[in-house]
Amino acid sequence: MTVTTLGRVNVATPGTPVALSTDPSQRVAKIFAQSVPGLTGKGYIGKSNMVRASLAGVVRTFAPNATGIADSIMLETADGADSLNLAEYFVDMDVAGEGLLVSYWTE
Repeated sequence: MTVTTLGRVNVATPGTPVALSTDPSQRVAKIFAQSVPGLTGKGYIGKSNMVRASLAGVVRTFAPNATGIADSIMLETADGADSLNLAEYFVDMDVAGEGLLVSYWTE
């Protein structure tokens, strides 16, 4: 497998989710998202229709990380095949300019 690191995926305007890819054909086997120590707002990873207020379309929330303890999630296919569409996953944040650390793996 090959890992690609996107670094910190920042959100310029809270409530406007940022796509992990603009290429609708980009398929991956795993997606890793982690909160960044020192940030003050909640983070979210989910689908394009995610709504922070109701949590509709949200896969996972990340609590504010002022404590320095990172929270994370690994989304992966059961068979290890590149079948997750990276462009269907988005990051949103409660605070402008903050983001999540994101990486993905391809077979």
